[in-house]
Amino acid sequence: MSDPIVRRILITNDDGINAPGLAILERIARNLAEEVWVVAPEHDRSGAGQSISIHTPLRCYAQGDSGRRFALSGTPADCVLFAQAEWFGETLPDLVLSGVNCGANISDSVQYSGTVGAVLTAEHLGIPAMALSQAFLNREGIDWSPVTELGEQVIRSLWKPEAQPTCCWNINFPACAASEVKDLRWARQSSGSIQRTRLLAGQDGRSLPYWWLSFERSSKHIVAPDMDVTVMRDNAVAVTPLRSMAPLPNGEASCIIENE
Repeated sequence: MSDPIVRRILITNDDGINAPGLAILERIARNLAEEVWVVAPEHDRSGAGQSISIHTPLRCYAQGDSGRRFALSGTPADCVLFAQAEWFGETLPDLVLSGVNCGANISDSVQYSGTVGAVLTAEHLGIPAMALSQAFLNREGIDWSPVTELGEQVIRSLWKPEAQPTCCWNINFPACAASEVKDLRWARQSSGSIQRTRLLAGQDGRSLPYWWLSFERSSKHIVAPDMDVTVMRDNAVAVTPLRSMAPLPNGEASCIIENE
């Protein structure tokens, strides 16, 4: 076992408690922390973004005998908030890891991602956090080797406990074998990969209409070398900061608001 970098890590995801990516992240985390907690949705909550459950109660189910692994009925953001309120209190985890998502979270997908939503929720609590996603070309034959073999190294290289503001990263591993990964690169989140919204109509057993929401996507036009899509296309790990604290402009405000 490698030397741990933190005392406590909290893991969650949006693919559910039984997802293969979660098992990979658990193995990575045990080389990084003295204490690993898992609180993940009981089923797939992809597309949940940073949503929380305010219309339904949360139910929590222990998984195994460790006392540190749980399935929650809510969203990925719920998982982070629930863990903080139920077990951690003022003694927060040193790091939150979310994933490993089955599929890339880049470009226009980022704002909808439950994997990323959990990380943003942790950042709101002042906890450093990283979202990890594994891209694939064929869902029937996903190669998890990039994140499996390189994930720990990437997390260690990004871990800066003294960083201000709190570090909050979106990490995407390319769709290739680990041996083909070129390097790790800083990347900016691209936009414009969603071309249009699609609705697939149907009828239920009572002949009532329903619709499946989907998107028509294309990223061929995204070619700037520092964009997340381009970095992934070049078989490199794309690392994107999820929060940017730009300095405020100097001088007086351009508009003064006066209350009557």
